[in-house]
This record gives sequence, C-alpha cells and structure tokens, in this order.
Amino acid sequence: MTAAASEPGTLDIARVIQQTFSVLGRNFVTYFILALILAGVPYAIIGLVQASTMSTVTETGPGFAYSLATMRTTGIGAIAAVITGCILQGAIIFATVQDMNGAKPSVGDSLATGLRAFLPLLGVSILFGLAVGFGLVLLIVPGLMIACAWCVAVPALVAERTGVLGAFGRAADLTRHNRWRVFGLFVLVWVATLIIGGVLGLLITMLTFGSGGLDPVRLALNPVRIIGSALINSLTAMLSATGVAVLYVELRKAKDGVGPQWLADIFT
Repeated sequence: MTAAASEPGTLDIARVIQQTFSVLGRNFVTYFILALILAGVPYAIIGLVQASTMSTVTETGPGFAYSLATMRTTGIGAIAAVITGCILQGAIIFATVQDMNGAKPSVGDSLATGLRAFLPLLGVSILFGLAVGFGLVLLIVPGLMIACAWCVAVPALVAERTGVLGAFGRAADLTRHNRWRVFGLFVLVWVATLIIGGVLGLLITMLTFGSGGLDPVRLALNPVRIIGSALINSLTAMLSATGVAVLYVELRKAKDGVGPQWLADIFT
C-alpha cells in the first residue's frame, strides 16, 4: 500500500493508472468496439467528407461557396463528434463500473446505457466545455481549476443519476482536497498522450507519404491515413473515458470511505 492510499480521503494516483490499464486489459475488445463505433468510424467519415470538400476547391477554385461548404462541414463534424463522444462516455463509464463490480460488461448493454443517458450527458458536456473554455480565456489557470474540480461530472451523472446541475456539485465535492493530485494525473496523461500520439502519427505520416505522394487531396483521401487516424482516435477516446471512470470510482472510495460494495447499487 502506498503512502497516499494509507491516508483516508487521499487519491492514489498510481492506483488510478494501474486500475485503468487493468480494466482495459480485461475488456479491451468490448471497449475497442465501442470506441471504434462511436469515435473511430465517425472520425473517418468526417475526414472523408472534409477531404471531398478539399478536392472540390481544386476544380472550382476558392470562393464564397467553398467557404460556406467548409464551415458547414466543420460544424456538422463538430456536432457529430460531441454527440458520439457523449454516448461513448456513458457507455464506457457503465462498462467500467460494471467491471469493477465483478461483472462482465457487454457492448449492447453499455451502448444502451450511453444512449439512454445521451441528453443529460450532452448538457453536462456543453456546460463543462463552456466553463473550461471561458476559464482558459481568463489567463488559463481558472480553466484548469474548473477542469480539475468538475472532471468527474459525467461519471457522477451516469452512475448516481444526479441530474445535469447536480453532477457538477457532486464532482466538486468528490474532487475537493484532491485537486492538485487530479492536476498531476492530468499532466502525466497529457505527456503520455503526446508521446504515444506523436510516435503513431509520425508512423502514419511516413506510410502515407510513401503511398500517396505530396498532393494534399491525395494525402487526405489516403486509406492508410484515414484508417490510422481513426484507430488513434479510437484508442485515445477509449483510454480517456476509462481513465475518467476509474478516477471517479477511486475518488468516491477516498471521499466516502466505502469499499466496492456500493458499486452493486449502481445501474440496478
């Protein structure tokens, strides 16, 4: 047992990381299918649509119509990403809590939970994004503080059915006295994501240049780039959603001082 784990109410960062990879290891196929359906495939479709828009400008030339098409494509892509991202978060949070309760989550049950919780999840995601974005504009630090305080609002909403506004209050309560540890965890994850994403991105770029030349349209439509980017997006989404779910469970154990038995009451 680490020193952090021996102090009541203190988050154990090492345990969060270990538990995240343990959960992923036990359910990799289920989680990857969910991430591929709700993150990878939508990302690939959006990429194809944007690439098709790029190919149009080579024939018609830039202009007002092209600008409108680009804005419309970008807007639709952003909305689609938010929608599918909310469903994925709900699905993986359900699956993670089920796993940590000793059950074997399924793709169908997890996806159904994500779909049922979609509207409140969308509300939490929009409010969270607006609050963090506004805070980042105010010299960055307030945005980071808000992100650390409300980082488990989504799992609190799904697991405890708090309602949209209640999720933020519950998240703030769970992270209180542990926000510096949450911030440290975020920094570790951010660095690891940069390194892994950079290596995989470089590999995909090398393969893409080798098979598609330097033409930007051909590069954008290159199957290697589309599939590789979709896979990276799926893995990133899967890891982040699982990590937030595990963080919620560990914060609740630390805050409420209860063992795994409380998990049995969730989703029943």
